Amino acid sequence: MSITREAAYLYLCSKELIKMNKKLHDLSKEAQHHGQRHAQATDEKTRHKHSKKHHNATEELQHLLKKHHAMLSRIKHHLVNYNSALRKELKE
Repeated sequence: MSITREAAYLYLCSKELIKMNKKLHDLSKEAQHHGQRHAQATDEKTRHKHSKKHHNATEELQHLLKKHHAMLSRIKHHLVNYNSALRKELKE
Protein backbone atom coordinates (compact mmCIF):
# COMPACT_ATOMS: atom_id res chain seq x y z
CA MET A 1 0.00 0.00 0.00
CA SER A 2 1.04 3.60 -0.40
CA ILE A 3 2.24 5.68 2.48
CA THR A 4 -0.98 7.71 2.62
CA ARG A 5 -3.13 4.59 2.84
CA GLU A 6 -0.96 3.15 5.60
CA ALA A 7 -1.12 6.44 7.49
CA ALA A 8 -4.90 6.55 7.12
CA TYR A 9 -5.21 2.95 8.26
CA LEU A 10 -3.02 3.65 11.30
CA TYR A 11 -5.15 6.69 12.13
CA LEU A 12 -8.39 4.70 11.98
CA CYS A 13 -6.91 1.89 14.05
CA SER A 14 -5.69 4.35 16.66
CA LYS A 15 -9.20 5.83 16.93
CA GLU A 16 -10.62 2.33 17.43
CA LEU A 17 -7.92 1.60 20.02
CA ILE A 18 -8.85 4.75 21.95
CA LYS A 19 -12.48 3.58 22.07
CA MET A 20 -11.37 0.14 23.29
CA ASN A 21 -9.17 1.67 25.99
CA LYS A 22 -12.06 3.76 27.28
CA LYS A 23 -14.35 0.71 27.30
CA LEU A 24 -11.67 -1.35 29.11
CA HIS A 25 -11.32 1.35 31.74
CA ASP A 26 -15.08 1.51 32.29
CA LEU A 27 -15.42 -2.28 32.48
CA SER A 28 -12.58 -2.66 34.96
CA LYS A 29 -14.14 0.04 37.11
CA GLU A 30 -17.50 -1.74 36.96
CA ALA A 31 -15.97 -5.12 37.81
CA GLN A 32 -14.13 -3.63 40.77
CA HIS A 33 -17.29 -1.91 41.98
CA HIS A 34 -19.37 -5.09 41.88
CA GLY A 35 -16.55 -7.08 43.47
CA GLN A 36 -16.50 -4.67 46.40
CA ARG A 37 -20.29 -4.71 46.66
CA HIS A 38 -20.23 -8.50 46.66
CA ALA A 39 -17.75 -8.52 49.53
CA GLN A 40 -19.76 -5.98 51.52
CA ALA A 41 -23.18 -7.57 50.98
CA THR A 42 -24.92 -8.88 54.05
CA ASP A 43 -27.81 -10.88 52.63
CA GLU A 44 -27.54 -13.68 50.10
CA LYS A 45 -29.74 -12.04 47.44
CA THR A 46 -27.57 -8.93 46.96
CA ARG A 47 -24.41 -11.01 47.29
CA HIS A 48 -25.54 -13.21 44.40
CA LYS A 49 -26.65 -10.20 42.32
CA HIS A 50 -23.28 -8.47 42.61
CA SER A 51 -21.41 -11.72 42.11
CA LYS A 52 -23.28 -12.28 38.85
CA LYS A 53 -22.66 -8.71 37.65
CA HIS A 54 -18.98 -8.98 38.59
CA HIS A 55 -18.69 -12.26 36.67
CA ASN A 56 -20.36 -10.80 33.56
CA ALA A 57 -18.14 -7.71 33.65
CA THR A 58 -14.96 -9.77 33.95
CA GLU A 59 -15.99 -12.05 31.08
CA GLU A 60 -16.70 -9.06 28.86
CA LEU A 61 -13.41 -7.55 29.96
CA GLN A 62 -11.50 -10.68 28.94
CA HIS A 63 -13.25 -10.74 25.56
CA LEU A 64 -12.40 -7.08 24.98
CA LEU A 65 -8.78 -7.70 25.98
CA LYS A 66 -8.48 -10.32 23.23
CA LYS A 67 -9.83 -7.82 20.69
CA HIS A 68 -7.45 -5.18 22.10
CA HIS A 69 -4.48 -7.49 21.64
CA ALA A 70 -5.52 -8.26 18.06
CA MET A 71 -5.83 -4.55 17.31
CA LEU A 72 -2.35 -3.89 18.73
CA SER A 73 -0.94 -6.65 16.52
CA ARG A 74 -2.66 -5.14 13.49
CA ILE A 75 -1.26 -1.69 14.33
CA LYS A 76 2.26 -3.08 14.70
CA HIS A 77 1.97 -4.80 11.32
CA HIS A 78 0.82 -1.63 9.57
CA LEU A 79 3.43 0.47 11.35
CA VAL A 80 6.13 -1.72 9.83
CA ASN A 81 4.48 -1.31 6.42
CA TYR A 82 4.28 2.45 6.93
CA ASN A 83 7.96 2.68 7.85
CA SER A 84 9.03 0.66 4.81
CA ALA A 85 6.81 2.77 2.51
CA LEU A 86 8.31 5.93 4.03
CA ARG A 87 11.85 4.69 3.44
CA LYS A 88 10.95 3.72 -0.10
CA GLU A 89 9.46 7.15 -0.80
CA LEU A 90 12.46 8.96 0.69
CA LYS A 91 14.82 7.02 -1.58
CA GLU A 92 13.01 8.21 -4.67
